[in-house]
Amino acid sequence: MKAIAPAPAPARRPPLWLAAAAMASLWAAIFGVLRLVRTFLDDPYGNDFRVFYAAAKVGLSAGWSHIYDADLLRAASASFPVRDQVYDSAHYYVQTPLLAWIIAPLTALPEPPAFVLWTLIGLAALVVAWVVACPFTGLGRITLLLLGIALWSVEESLRFGQPTLLMLALVAVAWQQTARGRPVVAGALLALAAMLKPQDAWLVPIAVLVSGRLPVFLAFIGSAAALSIAFLLALGTTGTSGFLSATAMVQADPIHQYDTLAFVFGIGPATYATELVLGAIAMAVAYLRRAELDAVFALGLLGSVMASPHLHQPDYSLNVLAAWLVLRTGPGLAHKAWLVAGIAACQFTSIGLPLPQLLWQTVWLGLLARDATARPREAHIGAGGTHRRGDQTTG
Repeated sequence: MKAIAPAPAPARRPPLWLAAAAMASLWAAIFGVLRLVRTFLDDPYGNDFRVFYAAAKVGLSAGWSHIYDADLLRAASASFPVRDQVYDSAHYYVQTPLLAWIIAPLTALPEPPAFVLWTLIGLAALVVAWVVACPFTGLGRITLLLLGIALWSVEESLRFGQPTLLMLALVAVAWQQTARGRPVVAGALLALAAMLKPQDAWLVPIAVLVSGRLPVFLAFIGSAAALSIAFLLALGTTGTSGFLSATAMVQADPIHQYDTLAFVFGIGPATYATELVLGAIAMAVAYLRRAELDAVFALGLLGSVMASPHLHQPDYSLNVLAAWLVLRTGPGLAHKAWLVAGIAACQFTSIGLPLPQLLWQTVWLGLLARDATARPREAHIGAGGTHRRGDQTTG
């Protein structure tokens, strides 16, 4: 008599709330991608990428010391629509030469296809960060990627051709390499991220330092110094003067502080003092949570965004990586609920209202501080600045 094989176990279905979240995130991501495609079709020059593209063209043709020359930038934009040949305090190249160097190969293409390719690179960078740092498995993990794509800050980063998602990927891989005990690689990646947009990630290396991971910080300092020397050699006196003048002109335009705490306190000492205080609190919490590499990097990102005096909607994309890293620490239900509330707060920036985002970030910092004392921490940092337990969660 043959034995009857047991019936296969029924496939386990995801919880209803997770399935609903996945479906909502999918449709929101599709809607965002469709908006992005319309940007390519309707206005492929109306973005920040055209400024980076023009600077790269100037650097290749006239020399890198001239990438801050408005006349040459306009000449490099001669094929653009007239309205997109303007270079003023709202649209000017004020990045380090690094971004122009990265984009230089794309100038072999006309601006529209180069913009499409750059956008695909940005999407790929987000996926890299997701693969490296995102927690969970299965549908929950996929939902977090779709949700990231659907967020307004991420969409704006792609739509304007900002390098924010490339920075996000560099920081994510730096976190991974730190966890794997490769401080030189981690420090070099942090230096690349910081040199792309210094105001967006400037506190991440400081968080690494206060957490006791000195080898990573020293590697960052060495790599940043090497890049700075390369910039100075490429720019010379003329280019350095042009960079400083362009930076002063752009920062004098209030539009670049609209999405910062200046929205609440106005441009002045009160705003700058509050930003410094929030950044200092983030670093203090990073010290208290120094045993948790995930929290250290998250606080470096959050602190950078909160303390930056020059910020736009795309820069809030860095909070996506910060949230993924915090989720890896196993926060409580209230903390997770607040992360969900951050989705709506971020979407309010789409109608020019940064206040919910600013308030949400402040409360989030408070929750991270509360968690620093709510459970016991291991204070020991292992040899070479690597924590024996917290740095092994690489995913």
